[in-house]
Amino acid sequence: MPDSDFLPPAPQPPAEAASVAAGARNRRRWTSVALAVEPPGDGPPPPVRYEWDADTEIPAASVADRRGGGAAAASLELEGRDGSWVTLEVRAGRLCGLEVAVWPPVRLRTALAPPGASERGHVSMPALGALGALGGTTDVEVDTLLHVESDRRQRTYHFRVGRPRPTRAVQVGRDILVDVDEAGELAGLWLLNVPPQPVPH
Repeated sequence: MPDSDFLPPAPQPPAEAASVAAGARNRRRWTSVALAVEPPGDGPPPPVRYEWDADTEIPAASVADRRGGGAAAASLELEGRDGSWVTLEVRAGRLCGLEVAVWPPVRLRTALAPPGASERGHVSMPALGALGALGGTTDVEVDTLLHVESDRRQRTYHFRVGRPRPTRAVQVGRDILVDVDEAGELAGLWLLNVPPQPVPH
């Protein structure tokens, strides 16, 4: 058996709907995402909740936010050059979830082991938080390369953002790791213990 192969593309949302959503509010465009790692606080890593949309095969993951309060969510959209699209949810500058709106091709690996987390913490995006504090738009698009690989059981997914480079893994939730490169920028995301996709009725 080969070490890897590709899954067929998943159903995608209608292009018109994606276009309307993308143009609903003014957005800024970046080419990279600078991160800051904050201390994790007391207790175990916060739990992660997964949800699958049965019709579109769109998964979403959210990290429990123990700060409380009602901070409005901002979106940071990672847009691959192949049309793929992953949206990160950010509250008060901190990464709190993600949604895979349009899948890149998924490479299936015979085995895919996540790295050991070098640290625990909360990942924040200071530049995005600063935009919100100044009253500007907090919706940002990032033009990048997106690659994703999965184990054959499709319980572990690794999204690589940009070119391959040395990284360290930060555990932001029980089942989510963030790859941070040597420049302190977003380099990837790991989703662990992802539940199976629902079977259509």
